[in-house]
Amino acid sequence: MCAKLSQLEVGRPAFLGKFSVSPLHRKLLSMGFLPGQAVSVLRRLPLNGSLYVKVDSRHMALRHNEADQILVKL
Repeated sequence: MCAKLSQLEVGRPAFLGKFSVSPLHRKLLSMGFLPGQAVSVLRRLPLNGSLYVKVDSRHMALRHNEADQILVKL
């Protein structure tokens, strides 16, 4: 089952799936976001704010609209 990273519940593990094709795609790849990596949301700011995520062993902050473009496999 697939969902958007922005919809993932805090603490629920998932795996990175596909990214929508956009200028963000290259940025995510250069930041180390690769399909198949483990990902989880650690913290979420209110009112569709930023998400603090863990990708493998790295912690990163993403804007809500960026997380909308990343699909994860539950």
